Amino acid sequence: MQKKNCKIFVIFCIDSDFFVPKWHYWGFGKVFAALIFTKNRILMSELNETLQTEQDETLSSDNSEISETSELADQSEKIDPFDQLATDLKEAQDKYLRLYSDFENFRKRNQKERLELIKSASESVILSLLPILDDFDRALPVILDESTKSGIELIYSKLKTTLEAQGLKVMDTKGIAFDANLHDAIAQTPTNDETQKGLIIEEIQRGYYLYDKVIRHAKVIVGN
Repeated sequence: MQKKNCKIFVIFCIDSDFFVPKWHYWGFGKVFAALIFTKNRILMSELNETLQTEQDETLSSDNSEISETSELADQSEKIDPFDQLATDLKEAQDKYLRLYSDFENFRKRNQKERLELIKSASESVILSLLPILDDFDRALPVILDESTKSGIELIYSKLKTTLEAQGLKVMDTKGIAFDANLHDAIAQTPTNDETQKGLIIEEIQRGYYLYDKVIRHAKVIVGN
């Protein structure tokens, strides 16, 4: 009795390539299976269409890349080999000139640094000997014995000559204009002579150069 009371469902089943309406008296299980089958057929059809579209796009992209490659190949074939050699030669010459210029700059800079290092290598030793020269300068004017004075002058002359051979030079100061880069003004003295104002009147301690470098400023008195 329960089987006869099954609900009646109207569905559309797929036969060949078109839909044909049919009446069936099915239970719930058969109706559900028919719906699943129909849905699967529709999904498979959509998937096939999508795959076909992607394949067509891939083929179109490959064809465009092949055409671009062929165009580049045609352009490269049109370049004259002699023109290409001339271009390569010019690039090589430019590269060589740049490398040579860089090497020359490095060599000159290295040579300059070496000369400066050689010049300044003895600077600390010479600076330590300058107070001895100052002692000679202060002692010689007050020595009364001529034989003693001549012996000390000989030692002083040899020491000074040796240091001058190493690049030491005495700084000239008296009668020239005061220069803060060369001189240390320890005092100012008034003067009535307008031409003496701003000039060095007296030197208290000598200044020295080592080659062209100031290694000790001169201590002076400036006219005011």
